[in-house]
Amino acid sequence: MILSLEKFNVSTPAKVTKGRKRKAITDTARKDRGVEPRLLDLVRLRVLQIHGRKENIREQTISLKAQGETDKRLRLLNDWRNQAIFSDHEEAALNLAEALTHNPIDAVPDDVIHAAGFFFSGVETIRLILAILAANDWYCLNMFSAGGRTCRLFCE
Repeated sequence: MILSLEKFNVSTPAKVTKGRKRKAITDTARKDRGVEPRLLDLVRLRVLQIHGRKENIREQTISLKAQGETDKRLRLLNDWRNQAIFSDHEEAALNLAEALTHNPIDAVPDDVIHAAGFFFSGVETIRLILAILAANDWYCLNMFSAGGRTCRLFCE
C-alpha cells in the first residue's frame, strides 16, 4: 500500500506565532484516522516530558484531562514502564516515542519497530512515527528560535 504524504504537508505563512505552528502540526497529526487522538496526545506528552518542556507539559496535560484522561495515568506516565495501568498498544506507542526521541531515526532498535507493527497497521505506524517526529521537530524549532545552538534530540 502506498501512503500519500500529501495530507501531512503543513503549509504555514512566513510569519506565524509558535502557537500557530504547534496547532498546524497537531492538527495535521490529528487527521490520522487509525490512531486515536488521545493516544497521539499521550505520546506527545511523553515526548514533552523527555525534553523537559514544563510549560507545554501543563498545556498537554490539560488537553488530555479534557479528553477524559485520568490524573493517575498522567502522573504515572513518566514511569510508564513500571506501571500496569497502560495497555499493551499504549506501551508500544510510548516505547516508539522514546526510541525516536532518544535515537536518530536510523538507530531505532528493530524490536521497537516490530512491537509497534504488532499493535498498529503499517499506515498507523507511519502516522504514529510522523506525529512523534513532528513533536520532536517542534521542540527543536523552539530551541533554535530561543537562541539554543543544539537540540537534545541530535546531541544524545
